[in-house]
Amino acid sequence: MLIGISLGPGDPELMTFKAAAALKRCDCVFVPGEMAAELARPYSVPQILEFPMIEDKDELERIWQKNADTVAASAAGGTAGFACIGDVNTFSTFSHLKRVIGRSHPKIEVETVPGVGVVPALAARFGVALEKSFEVSDGSPVESVIRMKATRPRKLAEELRSRGFDEFILGTRLCTPQEKIIRGELPERSDYFSVLLARRRR
Repeated sequence: MLIGISLGPGDPELMTFKAAAALKRCDCVFVPGEMAAELARPYSVPQILEFPMIEDKDELERIWQKNADTVAASAAGGTAGFACIGDVNTFSTFSHLKRVIGRSHPKIEVETVPGVGVVPALAARFGVALEKSFEVSDGSPVESVIRMKATRPRKLAEELRSRGFDEFILGTRLCTPQEKIIRGELPERSDYFSVLLARRRR
């Protein structure tokens, strides 16, 4: 088992209870740098893996594979954690690691613990309210669209399909006992607390 653990934006008090509990129960915890290690140390003994910022694609792939093999070896025999600053599913080192592990070690079960990412962190620190639609980008092509309050999911999917999106996942009351996740055939109507993810298949 491999758990991707979100550490939040850097303030130890913004780490979730669930993240702290996950760090405690892991047999081994890996982190991509000292900042993440510092946040994880009160709950675990983190091992730092090196992910250098270089442009040599072959060397990068070799490093990613080496790190993936290291993490997978621990995950295969117990519970391993990989902890990142921010949210592990948003512009994260963990997303790339998960991709390589999925390719090389497909039997490893993976789950993630969400956390406070850059968007809510900047809104709080800048003192701004994000009340209307906004775009978040690292400069790469837009491959995903998230629609909140997706009360008409089928109609939304039809609109987004015309823009080239062809994969849709609907979530209702996420992270609650009433959570529902629908892949494939979408209903005509859904709960107010619904979110639709549309993606372009790679």
